[in-house]
Amino acid sequence: MGEPVDHGPRKFDGELNSARAISDTDVLAQFEQILSSKEFSSSTRLQEFLRYIVTNALAGRSDDLKEYSIAVDVFGRDESFDPQTSSIVRVEASRLRGKLEKYNAIDGRDDPIRIELPIGTYVPTFSAVAARAKFENLDDVDGVVGIKERRLLHRIPTYAYLVPIISAVSILVVTAGIYIWPRIAPTFERPTSISRELSVAVLPLRNFSSDPAEDYFSQGMTDALITRLAQERVASVTSMTSIMAFKDSNQQIAEIGEQLGASHLIEGSVMRVGDKVRISVQLIEAETDRHLWAESYERGMSDILRLQDDVVERIVSSIALEIASGTARSTSIAPIVDPSAYEAYLKGRFFLNTMTEDGFRKGISFFKQSIEKQPNYSPSHSGLAVCYCLLGGHGFELVKPSEGMSTAKKAIMEALRLDSTRAEPHAFLGIIQLKYDWDWPSAKSSLERAIEVNPSYSQAHIYYSYYHEAMGNQIAAVQEAEVAKSLDPLSRAANINLGWQYLQSGNFEKARTTFDQILEIYPEHWGVHWGIGQFHLRQNEYSEAISAFLKARDAGGGHAMPISALGYAYAKTGRDVEAREALAELTALRNESYVSPYQLAVIHSALGEFDQAFVLLEEAYDLRSRSMAWLNAAPELDSLRSDPRYDDLLRRVGLTR
Repeated sequence: MGEPVDHGPRKFDGELNSARAISDTDVLAQFEQILSSKEFSSSTRLQEFLRYIVTNALAGRSDDLKEYSIAVDVFGRDESFDPQTSSIVRVEASRLRGKLEKYNAIDGRDDPIRIELPIGTYVPTFSAVAARAKFENLDDVDGVVGIKERRLLHRIPTYAYLVPIISAVSILVVTAGIYIWPRIAPTFERPTSISRELSVAVLPLRNFSSDPAEDYFSQGMTDALITRLAQERVASVTSMTSIMAFKDSNQQIAEIGEQLGASHLIEGSVMRVGDKVRISVQLIEAETDRHLWAESYERGMSDILRLQDDVVERIVSSIALEIASGTARSTSIAPIVDPSAYEAYLKGRFFLNTMTEDGFRKGISFFKQSIEKQPNYSPSHSGLAVCYCLLGGHGFELVKPSEGMSTAKKAIMEALRLDSTRAEPHAFLGIIQLKYDWDWPSAKSSLERAIEVNPSYSQAHIYYSYYHEAMGNQIAAVQEAEVAKSLDPLSRAANINLGWQYLQSGNFEKARTTFDQILEIYPEHWGVHWGIGQFHLRQNEYSEAISAFLKARDAGGGHAMPISALGYAYAKTGRDVEAREALAELTALRNESYVSPYQLAVIHSALGEFDQAFVLLEEAYDLRSRSMAWLNAAPELDSLRSDPRYDDLLRRVGLTR
């Protein structure tokens, strides 16, 4: 492979491009810096992968960057390599993509050039990062921006307006250098139930800080405001995953409100300079685009939780006045949090929300840092537990349940000991009791408590639908899944679960409609194609099911689940050779990482190899695989139900027919 030739200055298309051109020499210098970083220095395989795609792209050989050539040239596969039966390149590309994202967000946040690997291609992109305005203190941009002017600014991409805003703000300043404290709001009592006529969505807060790497901070503050506002119970609050779809959106307020099913929207910005944080927010009536108020709030980092309380109190009082409910918010005083502990917590949340194995592990690291700095901060223990729970008990089971779920439960119990008023730890305790403990009464109690604490917490409703499905109460499972989607209408998890629950209830028309709708929003996500494949299986449309499962496997991110489903579909059509190739792929994957034996048992059952299927199910039982909780509701194991060994497994898991 020849060395790339420096063709002189060039531009590359990309979201972060500035007007200046970058050369091959610039890119190679950045590439070498990435290789020497802590993210890449310990991974020779990813170093070689990155070197291969970067040098080929610079040499003008982007068309050669195909799955086959990468497998042969980088991973040492021979000429018989078949991308249809081996996912090594897709798996490693997903890892590489994640590593680059983490490097760019943390170690490389100040680098002048960004190297990225977009989803759906093996051709990297190179972009020059535009310099952002530098503020020494918050007084440099002090004052309250007028409502109409801020609305215009909000619809301009972040990187475009951060530089000219300095000059523009001097015109919009109400009183330069003077901080505007929030007006004193009326005091109301906390309502006993949520108004279903009122629903609020907190749109992603804009990052007005001078550092693009501070995006994790603005995202974390958005998440925190959503959580705090939901606890006040004056209105239904849209969950985080749905509102993130409108980050940097230029859609009209009325359109956003309609898509989210929200009567009111909160939008604004967050700026952190040194130890000071300012949040500027405004409340808008979605249907009319009527602006109800706009204010700024400022505190030191150690008072960040009280700052959030200031904002939430103003929102709650305004909404309460809107419905003339005479209800008021809590008068509890938020605790002081160590700034470094809270920053580590926000970084943990940022990586947790990527919903990838690398993100979970990075989140664990930051949550542990936060706990070390402030052991009595409950949300950090809760975040740590969520990461372990998703590693060990999420659909694709990335680690042994004993490694993930038992550790998660310890962290959850500590989170609840420190603060039992938050819904998240109750919900995740419930799913641990469901998937790992098989303690059905306790799971029900914990999930109901989570919903009682925060009826707007979509994840609790998703998990409660799981519980009802496991118990065989499919009507209730659908009802909870529908509530979850109404609270988080653009969430992949909520929509995929709703489609699945419709399938389980036999409502195939609604299932297909749901999957088709989410496919339009997330056409590349493995879980959507997996769900569509499951729909076709129920219709005995095996060719279409196989096509969908192939797309799910090739999309990456699903670990063993799409491979297992693909092997099952092959076996059901009598294509035993392909089914055994799927088994071989799972076995190979099992040699590299944890794969639940349940996933292999599914294929053996479809092949009619019942004894081997039960051997693997016994192994799954011993490991407490999460899938065992749904033995009563698993259509893929229908061929085993007449065997007495199946009833014995049900009994030991605590289920009855």
